[in-house]
Amino acid sequence: MSAGEEQQIIKQYQPLIRALIPYEQDNRLLEGINKFSKRLPGNIRKIIKEEVVRLTSLTDASADNSAFAKFPVMKFKHFGIPMRLDKVGAKILQNETALYQERYTVGVFESVMNSDFYQTQIKRDQFKKIVEAFNVESQSFTDIDFGDDIAVRPNFTVSSVDFEKGRHCTVSSLSFTGIAVETKRPPNVSTGDIITFVIPEVMGLTTEPTEITYELDAIKYNKHLGKYESFFTVSSETDLSLLNNLKRYIKGTSYKQPLQRDLEIERAMQDLERDRILENSPWLPVFLSAHQKSLKPIIALFTKANVDNNNSEKLLASLQDKTHFENLVQELHKYNEAFIFHGVIKTKSGQITITATHRQLVELGQLNAIVYLLVKSGEFTCTQCRLEEVSREDKVKAFAIHDIPSKEFEHLAALSHVMYCRDISMYLTNLTLSEKCDFKPLSKTLRATGDNWSIDFVMEDDLDRRSETRYIIDKVAMIKVGLLSSINVRVADLSASGMKLMVAPGTELQSDVRVSVPDLKIKNERYKVVHYDAASGVVRLCLEDVKKSKAGANVDAMVEENTAYFKIRDIARIQRSTHRFIWELAVRHMPSLSVLCVMNRHILDRLKTVYQSDSSDDLYPFSRTANIIPLHGFFADKAVAKPKSMMLEAMFKGDVENNLVVHCVRKSDNRLVYIKESDFLYSKLRTQIQNQLEEEKVQVSATNVTAIRCYGATTPLTKKRLAQLSKLDKAMYDKLETMQAGYTHCIFVTNMSALHHDLVMAKLIAKQERPLSEDEATA
Repeated sequence: MSAGEEQQIIKQYQPLIRALIPYEQDNRLLEGINKFSKRLPGNIRKIIKEEVVRLTSLTDASADNSAFAKFPVMKFKHFGIPMRLDKVGAKILQNETALYQERYTVGVFESVMNSDFYQTQIKRDQFKKIVEAFNVESQSFTDIDFGDDIAVRPNFTVSSVDFEKGRHCTVSSLSFTGIAVETKRPPNVSTGDIITFVIPEVMGLTTEPTEITYELDAIKYNKHLGKYESFFTVSSETDLSLLNNLKRYIKGTSYKQPLQRDLEIERAMQDLERDRILENSPWLPVFLSAHQKSLKPIIALFTKANVDNNNSEKLLASLQDKTHFENLVQELHKYNEAFIFHGVIKTKSGQITITATHRQLVELGQLNAIVYLLVKSGEFTCTQCRLEEVSREDKVKAFAIHDIPSKEFEHLAALSHVMYCRDISMYLTNLTLSEKCDFKPLSKTLRATGDNWSIDFVMEDDLDRRSETRYIIDKVAMIKVGLLSSINVRVADLSASGMKLMVAPGTELQSDVRVSVPDLKIKNERYKVVHYDAASGVVRLCLEDVKKSKAGANVDAMVEENTAYFKIRDIARIQRSTHRFIWELAVRHMPSLSVLCVMNRHILDRLKTVYQSDSSDDLYPFSRTANIIPLHGFFADKAVAKPKSMMLEAMFKGDVENNLVVHCVRKSDNRLVYIKESDFLYSKLRTQIQNQLEEEKVQVSATNVTAIRCYGATTPLTKKRLAQLSKLDKAMYDKLETMQAGYTHCIFVTNMSALHHDLVMAKLIAKQERPLSEDEATA
């Protein structure tokens, strides 16, 4: 074998050679060769063995990398041998010497003197700096589990004849195993003293004043409270049933009253940040309940962000078809994600409304044709949907946190799932065919049936523009339709200047109607029809002239006389409770990886916290380590030496709101290849990627990055989240309240690989909307 061939083998098996070095140092080279290379031919094994022995041989050659070093170059001695190296060379010397078990060998010398090795080290160090610069600590959308450390600050006092002369003392902390009592002065007791406290009658804990024996652990001054705290642990002689009652009480009231100060601060921080993510998220939550063997949509939650970032009317319309919704649910149960197309296709026989998931279209072999026809008509939406199950525990928490009686809201207790939806039509509006395709007859399974679900919605007070209080009511009414004829209807809700009626579907109504409601003393009152849905029979009316009408005064008088009756029928109160309940469920199941950003001079320091659900795959093709999330793959500029992000700069300035970050994962060695968005969408490279996908050589990872500027310093629940903390520490309450103005943006990172993979495979390509600039062309 020639010398050139030997060098080629050494280069090919370099990783194996380095892996065998520790074995040679321990005189176990043969064992290592048998372990790692027993399938290799004997002549190759021999070359590898000789190279390992050569590299581990000791040398006294002086190393000098001045020829390719970054100055300054340092002179020093290593094991008594003169060296002339820069900082990078010195680091290589240190690392390589450690690999060779603190011996200066031929291998160490060659690594230090190898300029390629030197450049690789520099690139590795630069990449490490970039990765670390974009690392952000993560939090979970799941509630913080304090475990056995949970402690509440109850609203009762305790007393003991042996402590503070029997005075009633405030309890600052009550846990499974201990109690902390507040006093203005240091109490006259010593560590180890046994104190029996009397706990008053407390609902859920005791039915009469009860004694519990504790042992004093310590007395400390709490500077936040400005008082002394005496810490006690439960005596070993305490009745077990009483301890079990104590645990049950703490668990049952932990969401109704403040936790111990530090725990309450931690809980409030998580609640405030989750609320901010939901408030500024483009995802629109739709809550579902069980229906036969499937699910049905019940109610949607509107926020400022999801109303601005989606056409909510069209989005809900894409979900309403009963048959197609059942198919959607089946797909969501299987994949937890679906992309649904809804729109109008123009045919020779007229316009046809279709609804289908992208997987249905792929199965029918019609994804390219249907997308082309939808884009051509211009009337369509593509909605990304993700499904999360709502646990019974989460519903119990939501009822408890907002003090909502579950018996009055049984329809909320029946909610079982939440489906998050967002409009992603922007990625399809300019798609076209890259080559001709077959236009098959339109399948009946794609056509909308017209049998729709009715999806209610609820919104925060700032979005609700109704100026009057409305009350749910069920009364018989009559609408006069002729001189001597009238039709019977029912009043569904009522306000001082309007009402909602339920009429038979298809009833013909004029723009003005005269209504009589005998039970409400309304007779032949003239109302204007402001909305009428003939399909459902819902009619909304308002008075023609509120000032001249007696109806408004009658309603006000009736409400004033029956305050208790109408209070529980107040639609604003019902909607407020509903809004808070489903908000509480939504914040625990957000579908996207979410990054909270704060004000800071340095761009990268603005990335504060990442929230990610445990089941999320939005980080693919990257992975988190412990609680550290690497975001360099999505945000960092490529092929630069220092950590930098033009994407983040543009997003924070408001120049860019959405970006598609694309990687191809090479299956042979799992290597990542970054693809520019413009190349992926518009260029011939898209066809090459399609060929590689067909040959199963690569896998496409397409991730949408959306940045939304925070709509304000507060969310609808900010006051609620801080209410408990205000009872414990006013200074910390003020601090957290002030901090809320420091949040500037929420960035949402969402994996869309399933859709983009199939769009590429369907040979659909984006039409170039504008010519590339010189900077973009050369980037």
